[in-house]
Amino acid sequence: MQPKSNHVPLDSIDSTGEDRWTHQPGDHFLRRVRQSASHVLADSPAGREVLELCDEHAEARRMILEDRNRGATVVAIVGATGQGKSWLVRQMVRQSPVAASIRSGNNVDEATEKLVWIGPSPPADLDSRFELYLHCDAKHMQPIGMPYMMVDAPGATDDRQKIAAVAARAISLASAILLVVRRDQLRSQSVGMLAEASEGSVVIPLVNAVRDHDDLLDADMEAFSRRMRELAPTSMIARPIVIEDFEIEGRSESKVAAAAAEEIGSRLETELGQLWEGDRRRSARLSALDARFRNALHGVMSDQLPGLTSAVRRINREAREIPTQVAETLVGGGGPLRAAVRARLRLALLAETSAIWFPYRSQLGLLNLTHGAWDRVMISLSGSLPSLIGAVWTSTKNLTAQQGAEQDIREGLRQRSAAAVSDRLGPLASRFRSELADLRKQGSPSASATPTLDDDSRTQVAYLGGIDSLQEMSQRIFDEEVERVSISRFTAFLFALIGTMVFWGLMAGPVVALYRGYFDASFMTLRNLQGDLESFPRPDLAMMLTSLLLSLLPTAIFSMLVLSYSQGRRRVQRAEEGIRGKHDFAISHLQKQGVLRLRWEDPLLADAEFLLSVGAAEKSEKE
Repeated sequence: MQPKSNHVPLDSIDSTGEDRWTHQPGDHFLRRVRQSASHVLADSPAGREVLELCDEHAEARRMILEDRNRGATVVAIVGATGQGKSWLVRQMVRQSPVAASIRSGNNVDEATEKLVWIGPSPPADLDSRFELYLHCDAKHMQPIGMPYMMVDAPGATDDRQKIAAVAARAISLASAILLVVRRDQLRSQSVGMLAEASEGSVVIPLVNAVRDHDDLLDADMEAFSRRMRELAPTSMIARPIVIEDFEIEGRSESKVAAAAAEEIGSRLETELGQLWEGDRRRSARLSALDARFRNALHGVMSDQLPGLTSAVRRINREAREIPTQVAETLVGGGGPLRAAVRARLRLALLAETSAIWFPYRSQLGLLNLTHGAWDRVMISLSGSLPSLIGAVWTSTKNLTAQQGAEQDIREGLRQRSAAAVSDRLGPLASRFRSELADLRKQGSPSASATPTLDDDSRTQVAYLGGIDSLQEMSQRIFDEEVERVSISRFTAFLFALIGTMVFWGLMAGPVVALYRGYFDASFMTLRNLQGDLESFPRPDLAMMLTSLLLSLLPTAIFSMLVLSYSQGRRRVQRAEEGIRGKHDFAISHLQKQGVLRLRWEDPLLADAEFLLSVGAAEKSEKE
């Protein structure tokens, strides 16, 4: 969390009340934070601090986004007060007369209190209140392989509010940062603040005033670099440069200065030469800046409003679990789902069996109705029909009836989700309002000054969005998995051929005998133009029925075996596993896409949920 004492009024709101950064990237998020803070926290101390953080973040983003350096690389020299920053700047321009104009920071009255720009041309929009420009020809600057400007910052850890804020501005502007720290300050914790603020940039540590280069120095530099990488994981932390202490007898300041400037120039050329044209680190720096803002905001809310934060965390926890639990009811339990899969497998077998295979297909249809009756009983006993199973039965109805049934199923699922949301979130929402009322009373002791909470008469604080999308995806998954495990068209054709041959192979004897006698009598009558009706065969009905039953029985047994094979246990189990696996993935995908989620009906609760969840994701990932 950024210290509150470092805030500087930025005049971000003009006389018309409009934010002058309204059209900048990321500004929508800041406006949302400001609006939520005003709505939820009102004029409480926490609310005012959140607005201050928003102002600071907006100014930092503006400094990064503005191209003030006219295409040149900006190299910032930063560090705590008295580390030798100005001395190093003078060595980088020691061949120019401007070196004498760079003030030292050894004495407080001489310390730099402005950003000092040094380069061939001034930056755009120079603000004389906080910035100073010193002209220096490029030929008099230590070469680094590209055009550049230097900015000398005041002590970044200075206790004076304005000076510390100016130093932070330099860090936001720079593509490369020379972080100056004295040898005896390597273990100081204050440099950690500089490393964290420089996240997203190229950082070259300069260890100044080194008397002896021993193993202890190497260990301290390694620990220093490791600490900075932990604090600024997106920064490019280079190997430190060691600068000797020229005050020791036998060392020449001019030689030490020349060697330091040459090594710094060479290192900058190496590190910056690995980057493409322009500031390719801008996106990384903006991301790091946004992450710090979110963490700072989350820290303010967690530290100052623990009760309110705890209430919203419980609401968020329930809000993440409810969509998954409601969505899982789409596939139903194990028994109903298996019954639905079996029904669809039987329908697939019938669909692949042509009507010409008589009476084999007719027997398949009768057996399908018999099996379907038992499956219907099983599903009806399972309670309300999940949409996947209901779609199996409604597919056999006409179009109008099917649309009505599917609409009933959708409405039923919405009602169940609404009931689950109300039961789970209702009590938590009431507790949240109680916590918020206590907070507002603390922020505004006067009863007349305390803002009233929004109307709490609504019965539904949120609803589950994305149900229709999930239903469509679930139905598609169901159809694809059943089709994947169902018997092939060739297998259905082969079974139909065998079943038909079984029936007509047994029924062919009496049929052939009957038609042969009939044909013989007809032939004799036509040839002699006379005949006796007694010569025509008169089969006994009982005999024909007996023949028919004897032929149908093996065919029915074969049809039953085929039907059992088409809806076998392994086949149903594979389909069920595939449906559940893909359905779980679909739920997760829709939740990540923000389609399947709770949508808040209560504006106050929506603002509080947004405000208090900012930074929570980044914090949990780090932990």
